[in-house]
This record gives sequence, structure tokens and C-alpha cells, in this order.
Amino acid sequence: MAAPDPNQPLVLLGGLTTAEFLRDYWQQRPLLVRNAVPGFENPIEPDDLAGLATDPDAASRIVRGHVDRQDWDVEYGPFDAEHLGQLPARDWTLLITDVERFWPGGSDFLARFDFIPRWRRDDLMISYAPPGGSVGPHVDQYDVFLFQAAGRRRWQIQDPPGSLDCHDDLPLAILREFHPSETWELGPGDLLYLPPGLPHYGLSLDAQCMTWSVGFRAPTILDVLTGFLEERANVIGDQTRFEDPGRHPAACPAELPAADRRELREALRALLAAEDQDLDAYLGRFLTRPAGNIELAPEDPGIAARAGVAERFVLHPGIRRAWFQGPDGPVLCVGGNDYPAQHVAPEVLETFCRAETLSVAEWEEAIPAIRQILADGLEAGWIAPETPAE
Repeated sequence: MAAPDPNQPLVLLGGLTTAEFLRDYWQQRPLLVRNAVPGFENPIEPDDLAGLATDPDAASRIVRGHVDRQDWDVEYGPFDAEHLGQLPARDWTLLITDVERFWPGGSDFLARFDFIPRWRRDDLMISYAPPGGSVGPHVDQYDVFLFQAAGRRRWQIQDPPGSLDCHDDLPLAILREFHPSETWELGPGDLLYLPPGLPHYGLSLDAQCMTWSVGFRAPTILDVLTGFLEERANVIGDQTRFEDPGRHPAACPAELPAADRRELREALRALLAAEDQDLDAYLGRFLTRPAGNIELAPEDPGIAARAGVAERFVLHPGIRRAWFQGPDGPVLCVGGNDYPAQHVAPEVLETFCRAETLSVAEWEEAIPAIRQILADGLEAGWIAPETPAE
């Protein structure tokens, strides 16, 4: 599936083209779209979410409290069914992140937002709440599309943001002060885009209020730098030390000699120096690293070498894949690894990055590194042999 035509008006964006939305709204100001998905029928029942909240592999939490009482509390799953059945009639919210890993339709819904590169996309989070359910007025440091799938939710924003001081005695980052400047009530099919750094407050108005949140979280430059330095440090190892044979006697023992500083400066510059193609490969690895909350089960990498061409392997649904155009041709990045993919057409790489299962027969000709990808994935646990139950 290709990204939307940047000059084609989209109902999802209220008739704006993706080019217009990115130019005038993205990371700048909110956008409310009524009936963004015409004819939408919610495919997820509350019982489906409750069942997912009992799954130890799913990240779930329950937030209780009310803005007037400031009595916020949060519990983390997995939850047992009895506990969920005893929740009160109002003032709580169940939130489940990374729903696309467990619900095949989640990936299809996320594909509606493919006008933003997938490396920027965080996850699909679904919240369910009775009347009064909320997580309080807060600020997110990422872009988010809030889609109302069932029931009604009132959203308020504070623009300009003003004070962003949060309570330090609460388990959540709730703003001490919130003065709404605009209010909207969203019903099924409505969509609200909010840029990062904008205080907002959502409140469930109905029983069985369900909101789907598509978040786009960018890494901090410090995280990118830290990851780069960690990679370089691992290559050098802790046995490499400063050496100074032929040193001259010290005239001033407390002085940091110019020659010593020069040698250490040059060592640091050598550590930090990198060509553009090396930095691009690092970024591909960094941006496709498995998230810390993904449970991986390593397999024997020798399975890949012994695998028949028709045997199929399943990719972990939380593993990111991406590619970029390098000076010598495309480079494919999967699960924190990079692989040369010269002479592979962009549409083939796009198809590979969407595939849920792989076999040697499918990809040996198009992706020469397929056996290495399988071996690396099996060893790390983000690929597993397909079983009949799957």
C-alpha cells in the first residue's frame, strides 16, 4: 500500500490534502474533523478490551480519579477478570497500549496515517471509560490523533499552554492548573489532532466511551546520541586505554599537559567521527530497535540455515522495519540490524516491511540477505518458526 497522494484531499483530514495538513497543522495547532471515517462501525467490544487487559503480554493500566477531587490513582495490569468486574460505575479509565500487536485490524487503521513515516509512529492505544473517566489535564510530548470509536468524550485544550507545573504528590503527571480555551464534544467517527506540548483534558460523557489514540513519538536527540556512543564504546571495548610511552618528566605535577590533552582529544574525535553512510546505518538500526516492553523468545539461529525454502517464519508484531536509500543502493533495517539491499525496488522493500510471515522461497531472489535476517531474528527472538496454530 502506497502513501496517500499528497495533493489528494482526504476525508480523514476534513478535506485537507496531506501536504496542506503537514504545512498548516502538524506540530503547530489542533485540527478537529467531524465524521473523519464515514460509516465507521466499532469492531471492538468492551469485553475484547477486558480480555486483553488480562493478557500478561499486553500493557494495560487503570486510572481512577476526578479533576475536582484530585484523587488520582493508577494500577498496572495484567488484571484478573474478577477485579475488572468490580470496578465502580464511573470515574475510571482502562488504557491498553500497542493494540496493533494483538488485533490485526489495528495495523489497517494505522495505515490511514501513512502520510507520516512509520518510524515516527508509536502505537495504537485504546481507552475505555464509563461516565467521568479521565486521566486528568496533562501534556504529551508527542503528536496524537484522537479518534472517537464509541460513546462521547469532551476534549478541552489550553492554548497558549501557560504554566505546565504538575502535581508532585500524584502518581500521574497531572497539571496543577488548567484553564480551557476551547472545548469540543466528539462522537463516533470524529477525530481530533493535537500537537505536542499542548495541555488537554478528556472526559468521558457516556457509558462505554472508547477512544483510539494514534501517537507519533520522536526520540530525543540525547537518546540518539547516547545510542551512538554506546555502539562506538562497545566496538572499542573497555581494554583500550590511554598510552604514553616516551613521556617527558612533569615540570608541574598538577598541570594537565598539552600533549596529554591533545592525545585524548584525538582519541575522542576518532570515536565520534563517522561518514554520512555510517551515521545513516546507525540511525536505521537505532530507529528499528525493539522497544523495551517487547518480550522476545530467542530461537536457535541454526534453524535458518537448515530451513527449507517453503518453511515459514512469523515476525513479532512489535518489530519495526524500515529502509533508506544509501549511496550504494537501498539499505534494509529490521529489529536493530541493517542489511544491504542493492537493486531492490522501493515497492519490494515496502512489501517486505509489511509482511507478517516470511519464507526463503518468497524472498531469496529479491532480498539476498533473507537467510541472515532469519538467523539474526531467530537469535534475538523477533522471528519464530510458524506453527500450525498460527
